[in-house]
Amino acid sequence: MVPGKKKASGIHGINPDYKVKDEKREMIFSELNSLLSSGLDFSRSFRLLIDGESDSKVKAVLQRIYDSVVSGSLLWQAVEKCRKFSPLDHGVIRIGEETGRLDESLEFLSTYYKKKTEQRRMVTSALRYPLIVLTVAVVVVIFMMVVIVPMFEQVYSRMGGELPAITQSIIRLSKNFPIWGSVFGVIIISTVALFYIFRQNPVIRIATSRIIMRLPLAGIIVRKNCQSHFCKLLYLLTSSGVPLINGIEMLRTVITFYPYQYSFEHVCDGLKRGELLSTDMEKFPALYEKKLITLVRVGEETNRLPSMFLRQG
Repeated sequence: MVPGKKKASGIHGINPDYKVKDEKREMIFSELNSLLSSGLDFSRSFRLLIDGESDSKVKAVLQRIYDSVVSGSLLWQAVEKCRKFSPLDHGVIRIGEETGRLDESLEFLSTYYKKKTEQRRMVTSALRYPLIVLTVAVVVVIFMMVVIVPMFEQVYSRMGGELPAITQSIIRLSKNFPIWGSVFGVIIISTVALFYIFRQNPVIRIATSRIIMRLPLAGIIVRKNCQSHFCKLLYLLTSSGVPLINGIEMLRTVITFYPYQYSFEHVCDGLKRGELLSTDMEKFPALYEKKLITLVRVGEETNRLPSMFLRQG
């Protein structure tokens, strides 16, 4: 390090706000799973993963994780410390390490990010044309209000004609359009900034989750994803002998969407009182489908709960 200069912030000079992209996460988890499944030990597998990475930022992140594990941390702790992955990532890896099924956890993450990338591409493709049309429409409206309407007013004023009331209102709006546009822009930017700053506030999380759950397409996708994670992760936990209450409590740190975290808290309270899991899940019909609740009830009655989670996951 050059004297008089401070060391760059973050991991090996990486911006602290930098996050590993979903496509790269899929590749990392998939390759690490393949290397470990081939019989290589963790140290050699991770070294191969680092040496094969071409992106310098991702390589630095992986190196930091590896150094942390060598220093005595568990893999999930190292992933959490680097702060470049999501709570889902280190939460699922923790489940895999504590249950001795790290390979299944890595496969779960790889599949998750593959599907997430495909869904994002599908949504982007579907919204591209409407967004282009909307953008063009906004530009046309702004051009008309700023350029065309004032020209229109000048033409009529020269002719000495009296404009209709509606046209006069549009002209007044045109004259004040820059002011109103600036005010509207400031409001939008301020709202987004405040939302980002206070995004972890319970009130903001509740309001945001309610909006998302009511959206026609996004609400369905979020619910299906959370249900799938719920089933797959509980299968890993319960089939490995982890008590159901402990498994649900672990999910609270993995599935971070507020309605499900709230439901996990109440489900845990119900289980402690001796209630059935299916009974507690029925209290949240907007989150858990009837088919899932029925399968869980059958699994509890037949003592085959893990297999039911596997079927529905």
